[in-house]
Amino acid sequence: MISNIALIILDVQQGLFNKGTKVYKEEELISIINTLIRRFRDKKYPIIFIRHTNKNILKEGSNEWKIHSELEYSDNDIAINKSKSNVFDEETLPDYIKKNDINTLVITGLVTHGCVKAACLGGLKRGNKVILIEDGHSSFNKKAEELIHEWNKKLKDEGVQVIKSSDLYL
Repeated sequence: MISNIALIILDVQQGLFNKGTKVYKEEELISIINTLIRRFRDKKYPIIFIRHTNKNILKEGSNEWKIHSELEYSDNDIAINKSKSNVFDEETLPDYIKKNDINTLVITGLVTHGCVKAACLGGLKRGNKVILIEDGHSSFNKKAEELIHEWNKKLKDEGVQVIKSSDLYL
C-alpha cells in the first residue's frame, strides 16, 4: 500500500476530443482513467482533475473546457485550473500537494508530449515520486503512437516510473 499518493488527470476535456485529429485510443484512454479513478476512490486517495484554460478552444466555463463527460468525476474530487503547459509553473497544485503531504503523483491525461511531459518533469523537479501510467496518456497528433512510446522512454530515463495501469499497486 502506498501512502501520500494522488491521481492527477491532466486536460481530459471535451474540446480536446472534438479536434480534427482524434485522440489516439480515445475509448481505451477514458476506460483506463475511469478504472484508476475507481481504484483511487476506493482507497480514499485524492483525485485531482486539471483543466487547461485558454482564450481559444478551452475558454473557462465553455462546454469544450469541461471535464470529459465520460470520466467519473465527483464533486468530492479536486478540480484545478491552469493556463500554462506545466501545472507546476502555477501554485495551486504545488500548494495542494505540500499542504496534504503528498509525495507520490500518478499522472494520466493529455497531451503526451506537452502537458503530460511537463507535469512529470515538474513533479520530479519538486522532489516528488512521479509515476506515469504508460497506457493512460495520449495525444491528438497523427504520430501519437510514436510520441507515446518516445516519451515513455525519455521520461523513464529522466527518473519517472513508467508502468501500465494494470501494474499500479495501491
